[in-house]
Amino acid sequence: MPLVTCVIPNYNYARYLSVAIESALAQTHRDTEVVVVDDGSTDASTDVLRGYGDRIRWFGQANQGVSAARNRGIEEAHGDFVGFLDADDVWYPTKVERQLAQMADRDVGLVHCWVREIDPDGRPVRIRREGGRGWLLADHVRLRSTVLLGGSSALLRRECFGEVGGFDLHLSTSADWDMWRRVMTKYRVELVEETLVDYRVHGSAMHFNIKLFEHDMLHALDSTFSDPLAARVRPYKRIAYATIYSQLAACHFLDGNSRNAVRYAVNSLALSPTPIARIIARKLRRRIEAAWTGA
Repeated sequence: MPLVTCVIPNYNYARYLSVAIESALAQTHRDTEVVVVDDGSTDASTDVLRGYGDRIRWFGQANQGVSAARNRGIEEAHGDFVGFLDADDVWYPTKVERQLAQMADRDVGLVHCWVREIDPDGRPVRIRREGGRGWLLADHVRLRSTVLLGGSSALLRRECFGEVGGFDLHLSTSADWDMWRRVMTKYRVELVEETLVDYRVHGSAMHFNIKLFEHDMLHALDSTFSDPLAARVRPYKRIAYATIYSQLAACHFLDGNSRNAVRYAVNSLALSPTPIARIIARKLRRRIEAAWTGA
């Protein structure tokens, strides 16, 4: 039975931390260790952690961000496989067992699963049945749905990190996207078509920060197309940047920043008209559907 390490990065999530830890300890795959890295919390997180005694291993460090916390967890891991669980998320009991079954093929480096979004109080919001399987690098750099953002769904071979490095310390909200991209340069991805994770959506989540998303994704794309391991996907550079520019245009438009919205829309159109056209078509369809429903 392979040992699996669950790495939980935590920063000021004492409210949810015990729920996350209990979900990792309750795995049907019994050879699962829990490693928590507290990234300089100022709430009651350390009190929660001390209450677990030797049932978990935990480490404290000065606040350095989620990527540094995950990298510390990888360094401390004893397992042959590593899964990440954000401190406000929840693993279902069979998650590790079901994902390990897909790791028999040595070409597979990452296995992910479907995710249920929940609100801050744990009430269901929606189930996201997304993601792909196979050699996904080309789809990933074109920003198609390959592996859901939010690291809690993925299980990886520990050896992946020795080959492609740790999480990029310059990234936070897009650190997962960048890591999955690097793993995809060497490994195939598998998907368990079951909902095995609760992903908590709330206002303090990093993904609501447009400025952070903008910085992270542009940095991640720059890293992608300068990486020799990703040389085979360089023909997709124009469409990749056109797509992220169109997404940023939509984000800024919805945020009321018309100047940045226009700037990114123009940049996207200069590279490819397709992404902006898709966004416009999607918005028109929603307006037509709303008007039809209200008629």
